[in-house]
Amino acid sequence: MKTLELSVARKVAVVALVFGAWAAYSRPIRAQSDYKNEVRADQEEIYVFRTTRTDRKTGATPACSAAPFATGDEQDFDLWSIEVRGADSRVVNTHRSGVGEFIGCFSRPAADYSVQMYAAGKVAGVPWTGVGECIVAKAQPPVHTVVTYTCKLDLSELPAAYSGGFIVSSTLATLLRGQPPTAHVPGYVSTSIVTMRLWKKPGNTAAKTE
Repeated sequence: MKTLELSVARKVAVVALVFGAWAAYSRPIRAQSDYKNEVRADQEEIYVFRTTRTDRKTGATPACSAAPFATGDEQDFDLWSIEVRGADSRVVNTHRSGVGEFIGCFSRPAADYSVQMYAAGKVAGVPWTGVGECIVAKAQPPVHTVVTYTCKLDLSELPAAYSGGFIVSSTLATLLRGQPPTAHVPGYVSTSIVTMRLWKKPGNTAAKTE
């Protein structure tokens, strides 16, 4: 009886394996041109860049007066294009060309060390304002001079051709006390690798000409 049950179980397993392989083989494969057309359709613009901090001012500042919270400090950033290796998408250059700048305004840390964030800047000639939050990530580097955050900003005050957008970052903040704002920990990319997505309004697929 047990031999019969094992035989049936094996047959079921083989049938499932064959069916799974057939389903994978028969699944339509999208042509590379389809993925290119996602970008060429120009329904949205996607930017990936890194930030470098250029200045930091403590307390409330005039540039942060529009922030919807009490500001703990203002930080200024330059934005740079990056390069990835086509074979495996590993980042190989994080400082190719300047693509913009922004001013970030941060609240004082909450009990869980999260901070509110307000920012205003420009990327590739597109001005924007963002409001959101930065949260401490569970995964942290093996050194004690940096801390990782994930930040997300909802964007507004975009040019009329855009319906909206958002920014999300993988941020590495330095904990170098008594050092200048531009100080960094060798071997680590600070302060952020950022992705920005902007959506076009219908009929405005030529919002940017660059």
